[in-house]
Amino acid sequence: MSGLEKTLVIWWRFGKEHGEDDGLRVNPEAVIAHHLDAKAARSRALPAGQWRGAGNVIVERPPLSSHYGLETRIYYLVERGLTVIEGIQLPPPREQWYWYLHVADIFYDQQRLCWVSQDLFCDIVLDPAGQRYHLMDLGDLGEALTIGLIDQPWAVNILKRTDQTLQAINEEGFPFPEIEQARLLCRQVGW
Repeated sequence: MSGLEKTLVIWWRFGKEHGEDDGLRVNPEAVIAHHLDAKAARSRALPAGQWRGAGNVIVERPPLSSHYGLETRIYYLVERGLTVIEGIQLPPPREQWYWYLHVADIFYDQQRLCWVSQDLFCDIVLDPAGQRYHLMDLGDLGEALTIGLIDQPWAVNILKRTDQTLQAINEEGFPFPEIEQARLLCRQVGW
């Protein structure tokens, strides 16, 4: 990781292309394409200074919101298949969690000329020190399997990847080295 270059990433909430608060659905390809096209267009309208990429890590400085503060960063760990939020601000009783990890497929979309992080339902939250964690949203994975959004081999793969992430946290510690390197580069560019 030698420096940060400007790049674009969109977050694909798989199965929720029709709307975030309307549950999971198997959406037609046209709905998915429209959703991704609209997200890419909205992301292109953001200030260029919010997105950076460095090797196999992409870093986002998200706009302020109820869950994102001034110190919040989102790291897209391409090789690990994780979208990691540092400094998440969750409401009680989950306010003790600082890190929010989404198991994801992260790939470059040649048609939209941007990176896409396809959220794959399973999430892990960790305390600020990365010592204590909790697994979340397994029910969403079960629902996705039940409604046919994913098939059994895909669900097994997602569960294995979630387990591999938990093993890596236990064996390597957290935050992972890629995140530490990206944090250093962010400081160098004034983030």
